[in-house]
This record gives sequence, C-alpha cells and structure tokens, in this order.
Amino acid sequence: MKIQAAIFDLDGTLADTIDAIRQSINDTMRQYGYPERSYDEVRRAIGNGARNLIRGTLPAELAQDEALVSRVFSTYQDNYDQNHLATDRCYDGIPQVISDLHAAGVRLAVLSNKQDRHVRGLVAQLFPNGEFEIAMGQTELPRKPDPTVPRMLAARMGVAPECCAFIGDSEVDIRTAKNAGMPSFGCTWGYRDAQLLADEGADHIADTPEALCMMLFK
Repeated sequence: MKIQAAIFDLDGTLADTIDAIRQSINDTMRQYGYPERSYDEVRRAIGNGARNLIRGTLPAELAQDEALVSRVFSTYQDNYDQNHLATDRCYDGIPQVISDLHAAGVRLAVLSNKQDRHVRGLVAQLFPNGEFEIAMGQTELPRKPDPTVPRMLAARMGVAPECCAFIGDSEVDIRTAKNAGMPSFGCTWGYRDAQLLADEGADHIADTPEALCMMLFK
C-alpha cells in the first residue's frame, strides 16, 4: 500500500547526536570519578533510552546498582540539558528527503527513546520549517519497541499502521515497526550495520537518504 505517513527515529537516523551525548556522558563520568567513554562505546550503548545508556556506560560492576544508576542518570540529564542543542545539523541529504516527503503530503513524525524534552528541542532546531507535525520522546508511556506509541502516532495522523513507514537505524526500530504492524525501513548510515538490520528482518534497507526517499515513493 502507498506510504501515507512516516515515523522517523532521531539519533543515528536524522542526525548524528553522539558528540553531544558523549560530552554529557563524559562530563558525568568525571563528576563521579569513572572512566570516560569513546565514540564507539557510546554508539554501542545508544538506542534503548537514556537510563539504559547510563547503565551501558557505567563500569560493569556498578551497572546493576539501581540507586547509583538513578543518581548518575539524573546528573547526566542535567548535563545533556546543557549540551543537547550542540547537535545543529542533520545527516547530509536528510533535509531534502524530509522536504520532499512533506511537499508530497506524507505526514511526518519523530519518535525517539531519548527524553521527550530533548527530542522536541532538537527537532525544532533541526527542522525549523515545521515539517514534522509530531515530535515525541520517552514519557511515562512505553518506549520502543513497544507498539503503543507508534500506533498512537499513526492514529493521530489519521493513517493505518500498514500505510505508515517506520524508519530507523537500529534493531530497536525494526522491532518497533514489526510490533506495530508497520513497514520497516533500516538506515545503514547510523549506529548499526546493514547485516544487523537484515538479521532483524527489515523490510527495506537504505544506504543513503536518497535511496530511502526512492523506496518511500516507490
């Protein structure tokens, strides 16, 4: 069926946000006296929400101490509040894809496991022309890969799930699409590789934003 709407992941799909995230992680680790993390260490830990990001970047022997995770997570959130808008550009080609989809009447939304206030701030900064009618991050509602919020967004846009593309760079995004009954589009320019997306059963895999656009219009 023709794609009438598209829900995009944010980190690793629309923009490379790791530098700002890594800065906030390492500011936090220094405050607690823990080792700083490399770009690749942060990249591997990203995708399942900020609390799990903290759990994945703490020293392994401390990661199951929930009280400590909560304290470090709170500090990280304060630091990321200061740093998140340092992500000020999308991946090359993404602005044109979003412009083309919007011009064609495709309804657009962003859904991320990043905290909601950070998602809304980043989407407003990266897409000041307002192409995305909904930008949503983690709230009290279930996070990806639970299908609750994707289905809610599709309903808000007046589109059946099977006509709503779900687009992302990670295994979490492909699982989300499948759980929600949406066609899944994996992006290889983000934080996971093509083989992982294929192993998850992505319906389509795009190596460039331009290729993604052609798939969505096919």
